[in-house]
Amino acid sequence: MYDGKREVRVYDYADLNVPMLARMFERRCRGYEAVGYAVLLPGSAVPGWPAEVPLPADPQWKCDYAASVRRLVRDGVDVPLANLFAKAAKMVEPDAEGVQRARSASEAFLYRRLESLPETAGLFRLNVELPIPFDGRGRMEVDLLWAEGRVAIELDGGQHLADAEAYRRDRRKDALLQENGYFVLRFLAEDAGKHLDAVLDAVRRCLSHRRQK
Repeated sequence: MYDGKREVRVYDYADLNVPMLARMFERRCRGYEAVGYAVLLPGSAVPGWPAEVPLPADPQWKCDYAASVRRLVRDGVDVPLANLFAKAAKMVEPDAEGVQRARSASEAFLYRRLESLPETAGLFRLNVELPIPFDGRGRMEVDLLWAEGRVAIELDGGQHLADAEAYRRDRRKDALLQENGYFVLRFLAEDAGKHLDAVLDAVRRCLSHRRQK
């Protein structure tokens, strides 16, 4: 735990493959948190996860992100990718700057994940400007772009769902991209971490469809 003055590390050993020991470990973690400690699971607690990158022990976090951790391990995950995932999977700060940082972290994570998979490596570029006039500018920026296949991926912060003007802007952007021959995949930024299975499967289906044209 870091309280602004010092960091305290408590080492606790348990064989998490044994159900009874795993339950005891969970209770100890909740006890630590009850007295103000932030508990991070070492990567060694997840087979195949880089031991250098800790994962939160919070039960809700594990419930929300367990499937994505499994998908990362299944597809292969190194330390840089694991660190990007950890940043993308953090709670979004409520201020505008915090939301923007969370969105940028999700973009960087998804880009690296796509770069590290054989079927998508080398296809996408990050933060690309297209010569399409938009919002008073002569160019439009998209989050990730597969230029040859004319596929644009956009990641939205959660505030877009509550902001009518942001919603309208996104729809105008989608319409302009479609008018110019681009297929648009739009996801919530948090879903790149929380629902990685669905995001990657949607990208793969899209790529398969575009390659058949």
